[in-house]
Amino acid sequence: MKAKHILVPTDFSDASLEAVKMAAKFVEWYGSTVDLMHVIPLMSYYDESMQHLGVPFDMEKDIYPKVLKQTNEKLHDIAEEYIPKEHRGQLINLVGRKAAQVIAEQGNKSQYDMIIMSNTGSHKTDDCRSNITEKVIRYSEKPVLSIDKAFDEKSVHEILVPIDGSEDSAAPLAEAFDLAVHFNARIVLMHIIEPYTLGMEVMPMPIEEDEAVYQELIKNISDYFENNPELKLSIKRKGVDFEDLLIWEDGSNSKSVSMDSIVKKGFSAHTEITDYANKNSDLVVMSTHGRTGIARVLLGSTTAIVAELLNKPLMTLRPG
Repeated sequence: MKAKHILVPTDFSDASLEAVKMAAKFVEWYGSTVDLMHVIPLMSYYDESMQHLGVPFDMEKDIYPKVLKQTNEKLHDIAEEYIPKEHRGQLINLVGRKAAQVIAEQGNKSQYDMIIMSNTGSHKTDDCRSNITEKVIRYSEKPVLSIDKAFDEKSVHEILVPIDGSEDSAAPLAEAFDLAVHFNARIVLMHIIEPYTLGMEVMPMPIEEDEAVYQELIKNISDYFENNPELKLSIKRKGVDFEDLLIWEDGSNSKSVSMDSIVKKGFSAHTEITDYANKNSDLVVMSTHGRTGIARVLLGSTTAIVAELLNKPLMTLRPG
């Protein structure tokens, strides 16, 4: 997978240090360069700085240099402890009212391949992912890996990829495949058939057999791979429904990953996805956009709710 240059936001909490530790593993696996970033909220910026100053004071001369010096020292200490010297990139300090927007705007710059961040930070919430993390997922044009704890190769055995039959939902399969190869894990596709809705009226579930839906999903994914030959991916059928191989081929070189499919009927896609993933999966990879229409799984809005409820590592990708 592409992980040459990674951005890691931190608020210096113990929780956010897990993202730094995760980035250190990517350095080991992929030789990544890591930029560390801290966003200084305007209000806390003022409150913390003004306590040490008399009045009158000069904002540019008295506050900014002091706080920036302190945060730069903290970033330097973290980089020195966790990131090998030859893989340390920039130490970035930015001031902004909305931390998620500042992080996403920095991450969207061309040099970055992904953002790694903690589910939570210094402000604990009852949700699995903080409001800041959810918003970065929403705004980011780059893949975002959000985690609770840093993990290693031996802890990932199953990667869940929710799909709705659209090209956008199939796009994360390329990243999922690379991760599955690295972790020696299997991929599980999950498609949830929700009831039709029309206004306030809930219509019956579609009557298609699960096997028919599965066959259509595999066809749509195969079509996506054919339309994107640069991925070098294809599906090899085993002759057993819901069990296939995902194959990468480049000349005489090839790699394969086991890929199982689950088709379920349910009233809430995000509930079915999170319930299954929290019990069975070690990592979820999903698109931030999906199909629209009456008979659909709204992957775009579903992703935000999954991010809120999921207690497993989540990698989100915005389709190109």
